[in-house]
Amino acid sequence: MILPCKLARGSLEHRLFKPYYIIHRDERLMRYNERIMKFLVVGCSAALVNFLLITIFIELLAFKSYFLKNLANILAIEMSAVYNFSISRVWTWKDAPKKQGKSLLGQFISFNLALLAGIVLRVILFAVFEKWGLFYLLNVAIGIGIAACIDFILYDKFVFKRGGPRQRIS
Repeated sequence: MILPCKLARGSLEHRLFKPYYIIHRDERLMRYNERIMKFLVVGCSAALVNFLLITIFIELLAFKSYFLKNLANILAIEMSAVYNFSISRVWTWKDAPKKQGKSLLGQFISFNLALLAGIVLRVILFAVFEKWGLFYLLNVAIGIGIAACIDFILYDKFVFKRGGPRQRIS
């Protein structure tokens, strides 16, 4: 049910349907909010993959030196990026054009370039916080949180851009 754009304030319809109207007045906003929620779910699961991988590298494979810890961080970032790209492509941005072959490779490269800003920031922060003696898992968590803000915008605007004109629903 689509309600008219304007409901008379104080009217019975306004009181009954205002919550529905507010939620459904702009379908595009709803899709954007849903996309942010999916992005956060995928991002949290990718962060868990990242935590698991860096823990395996450092604790099980004994990447204990300063250099090896930073190498473990870089490896964990890229491995979780492959996971993140795969899930983001089929779930978060499922309405984006599905690229295949060389175009898919190009999209994956674009995804990695978009990640580069966050990755560079995370690598720099990780090295600085490691020098300061911050526990490596807290270090990773801080980097992921900061990079996530940058990543969403870049994914939405450059990597998974949807074709066609945007339709205004009024």
